[in-house]
Amino acid sequence: MSNLEVFMDWSLTSAQAAVFLHTESTGSTQDDLAAIWPGSPDFTVLIADDQVAGRGRIGRQWHSEPGHSLLISVLVSLPIALREQLHWLTLIGGAAARAATGSERVKVKWPNDVVVDNKKIGGIIGEHCGESDGRISAVLGLGMNLSITEFPTPTAASLKSVGLPVPSRDELAAAWLAGLRERINAFEAAAGDPERSGVLTEINTHCDTLRPGIMVGRPANSPVYGTGRAVLADGSLEVATDGGLVRITAGEVSLFN
Repeated sequence: MSNLEVFMDWSLTSAQAAVFLHTESTGSTQDDLAAIWPGSPDFTVLIADDQVAGRGRIGRQWHSEPGHSLLISVLVSLPIALREQLHWLTLIGGAAARAATGSERVKVKWPNDVVVDNKKIGGIIGEHCGESDGRISAVLGLGMNLSITEFPTPTAASLKSVGLPVPSRDELAAAWLAGLRERINAFEAAAGDPERSGVLTEINTHCDTLRPGIMVGRPANSPVYGTGRAVLADGSLEVATDGGLVRITAGEVSLFN
């Protein structure tokens, strides 16, 4: 971690975070926050101007450009009793990120992307830290493209490239953190029940994956082709195929028509 300092932008208030940290450049905000856990309170936040080793799911590289992206990670936790629901933090992070943009065109894509017209503008990564003081902790990261105009793949985009308003990095960060805290509090108050907390309905209402013509590549199985029907209460994706309903717990979704 280099050039770490307390972030003094007062548009990011203590209502959203316990501690704000900032660095001009780092390898990974995820790794930096994991390195100071335990000993840092929930909602310790790190924002980076530049990130040279950012990553998405399964170690994929995350492309970003200084001054044109939001690169942020935050320490969050749930009671140890909700250990089996920890994976919901990634979906909650995606729901909060979608809402933070303020646009109904923005959708969540199961399991961890934020998309517009099936083009990825952002992604969530959740990584387990450990257990301390009766709680299980994770680092939740968001990378979102704000005003990038050139992309490494045709399926990537930014708020600017799809014609949406582009908030400042700090405005979007504050909105995401406020929404994230609200949803995590509701999830914990509902004892980890995504339906009672409201997040399951929110995700299914705004999920781009619930459509015909999807293919789900699975790490250790053959791909599944069909129609995305619903995100279920255990966080899995239900797909209607020619052979019946299939429940998928891990995979990569793309369109095949």
